[in-house]
Amino acid sequence: MKFSLARPALALAVSLTLASCGGGGKETFPVKATVSGVKYDGLILTTNGMEVAVPKPAKDGDPVVVTFPNGLDYGEHYNVVPKGGTASLGDGSQPAHQKCVTAGAPREYGTAGQTASVESARTPAVEVFYVCSINTFPVGGKVTGLTSGTVTLINGSNSSVTVTAASDGSDVSFTLPAAVQFGATYGVSVLTQPDGFTCTASNNVGEMNAAAETAGGANNVLVTCVAKPATTP
Repeated sequence: MKFSLARPALALAVSLTLASCGGGGKETFPVKATVSGVKYDGLILTTNGMEVAVPKPAKDGDPVVVTFPNGLDYGEHYNVVPKGGTASLGDGSQPAHQKCVTAGAPREYGTAGQTASVESARTPAVEVFYVCSINTFPVGGKVTGLTSGTVTLINGSNSSVTVTAASDGSDVSFTLPAAVQFGATYGVSVLTQPDGFTCTASNNVGEMNAAAETAGGANNVLVTCVAKPATTP
């Protein structure tokens, strides 16, 4: 009699154990995205009809981890991309003043349970990674009044360009080689004066702000060159 009573109890225990482990059903995998470098709100990631907003971190520079509302069944395909965009172009629903692209490993697409990384021995999950960078914009303008020779211009201390006078003496456009991040300041000055001329810069100091972003950069620096008076022997 003891043996017959034990058998139903054992069966119940096994059933409960299987239920607690998900026995009899498909294993599901949470979908997590780790985003590094995000500084502004606006990034929305989507996959399998779900979407999740990525907030800026409480502490600047910290990565942000978001999890989609529902997990995916084993064998289900996924492709985690910015809403309305792609993983590699930095388009779609991006943060203000930033572009976020896939980090490349593991890929942002795959099959749950087959290409999922394992956070730990107990918690398998689909994991993807994105990296965000601040948008950059050019700084440039034109040199006027220079009829011969060259003038060298510099932004700060590490980005310079040498402008050669046009053969007909017309204005010459220039762009500094290093773009400037949104929110950063710039200051263009004359590093090397041309022989026989004195050149000065105007509209040359500012911040890469929203107006400059809308204009596609700070492209209104004006360098005016004036010929030096001829010296009498």
